[in-house]
Amino acid sequence: MNVKSAILTLTALVLTVGCADIELEENPPSLLNPNTFFTTESEFEAAITGAMRPLYAGYEGWDYGYPIILCSGAEDVRSDADIFANLDRLNPNSQELTIAGIWKVLYQSISNVNAIIGNLGNAENISEERLGELEGQAKFIRALDFFFLVRWFGEVQLTTFENQGDVENLPQATVEEIYASIIADLKDAEAKLPDTFEQRGRPTKGAAKALLAKVYLTMTGWPLKDASKYAEARDKAKEVMDMGIYSLEANFNDLWLEANKLTNAEFIFAFYGSIAADGISGSHMHIASRHWGNGEGGWGDFYSEDRFFNAFPDGPRKDATFTSVFADGTSWEDAGVQPHMAKYRDAGDTVNDDGEGFNVVLRYADVLLMYAEAANMAEGGPSQAALDAINEVRQRAGLTPLSSGMSQSDFDGAVIEERNWELAFEANRWFDLVRKEMVIEVNQDLHPNVSENNRLLPKPAAQLIPGILEQNPGY
Repeated sequence: MNVKSAILTLTALVLTVGCADIELEENPPSLLNPNTFFTTESEFEAAITGAMRPLYAGYEGWDYGYPIILCSGAEDVRSDADIFANLDRLNPNSQELTIAGIWKVLYQSISNVNAIIGNLGNAENISEERLGELEGQAKFIRALDFFFLVRWFGEVQLTTFENQGDVENLPQATVEEIYASIIADLKDAEAKLPDTFEQRGRPTKGAAKALLAKVYLTMTGWPLKDASKYAEARDKAKEVMDMGIYSLEANFNDLWLEANKLTNAEFIFAFYGSIAADGISGSHMHIASRHWGNGEGGWGDFYSEDRFFNAFPDGPRKDATFTSVFADGTSWEDAGVQPHMAKYRDAGDTVNDDGEGFNVVLRYADVLLMYAEAANMAEGGPSQAALDAINEVRQRAGLTPLSSGMSQSDFDGAVIEERNWELAFEANRWFDLVRKEMVIEVNQDLHPNVSENNRLLPKPAAQLIPGILEQNPGY
């Protein structure tokens, strides 16, 4: 399948709620004339939901597109499921269903966004302000899509509304070009989005700022290594902090409760499932171990490295991150299994696959840690403000605050380690290892075959077009 296979008709964009078959079409439908599709505010709203649905589907594992297992090799995530074995061993190939799945859902989302942008000129009876909000949401989603693609695959085709009909002749863009497009979309989104929406789960101004901070911070590391972006990451993270909207949840465990998902002030952007409205369910139900209907036993596809669990600092954060004692009182060590994650497990305390749940993409703790890292690197050492930011996260976790007097290098290492603990199982650690060039260092004892080529995934074999879309080195 090439990128064109991901282009949906607007009927599918607005109406489809079920899982798509992983087997991709040889002759997919082309994008229909956008002038014939939608012009009203309700149609644009439905289209925005349609653009986010493939992303949510990917998080839930539909089409095998789990972002969490594509970040295997980061210590926090492992799986013994056959379908994930090669990824788990850092030995993926271009035929992996998981890789094909995430590629598919990301380009589906991009295609849907491009259709929205192409229809903006056809809007009727929508104020300029409201139309700007709709455009801002669409561009935020597209930026997030390409941010995943460039970090996993490097050079990919940069499809827009204008060029997506001719992808067979669209050369892959450079990493620099992709990041320039991401930044342009996010700046436009930042300018047009409101501070809040009544409906949680919509991109906001704070979400655009937070994602921009993460994009800038990523650009400081491999492969671009643009140190000038540290100051921009610092400043953008500080803008989020100064909005006065977001704060840390007092109790770390409360972040992961279904009853709290729409009321906590820490989530900046998340995907929320709704069985009734969207037919979307699951919320990592296969990832966190689930209990059976009788409350005993259960299963999960993913678990953690022993060494990650053992090194994790004791305290309330660890207790909320891992399931270390099972329903019958047996510890994971005594049961002869691996430590399972507890994040995402609540989902209304439902059994098996029936919960609605949520998936966090950006939260305030991440912003505090991005600020601490970027400020330290931009300013030649840790300021009091940088210390305050990381210590706010550490204090909630029950850890001793860091003290002043640390070197720039030591403080940077402390922030990266804190991100490891705080953001475990949230598909962040792998990207940190890549940008900090730590993939080999962290994995060489577990995976002797690890190499610099593992920084990128192989592009799906069915997507490759000679001279247009080329395979990554080592695959």
